[in-house]
Amino acid sequence: MGLARRLSCERVRAQVSLELDSELSQLERRMVASHLERCAECREFEHSVVSFTEALRSAPLEVFDRQIAVTRRRRVSFAQTQLGVAAALAVAVLVSAGQLAGGDVQREAIVPSLKEPIRLESTAQLKREIALILSRKPGALRGDETQGTTLPL
Repeated sequence: MGLARRLSCERVRAQVSLELDSELSQLERRMVASHLERCAECREFEHSVVSFTEALRSAPLEVFDRQIAVTRRRRVSFAQTQLGVAAALAVAVLVSAGQLAGGDVQREAIVPSLKEPIRLESTAQLKREIALILSRKPGALRGDETQGTTLPL
């Protein structure tokens, strides 16, 4: 059996299933019928599919002893995931910057007397804050008196 004939048979077998649900156009039905007249294997396939489908559709419905409940998985928002990743990245940058500055960085030196949490309205604002952190000189992170600079947030 050649490649073209095999592809034609595969297409017709898929269309046999569609025909059972009355989903073929008049032209497609005529093309399937024409192929089935020439191809004994596809005719046999069509006969088995039609008989199986009729048997399945005529069978009585099963009644279950217990009720079946199908639960849907909760969808996680991509924006929430991005915000979590951005926050983790910001913490990692702060820790790395502190270790590069000498390892003896105190929280107060990086974030002086933070009474309220910092609220970032967008990822662009987070990027600006990270760029600001990365642009500081290592001595600026210590917050010691000689430098006179602490990390502004």
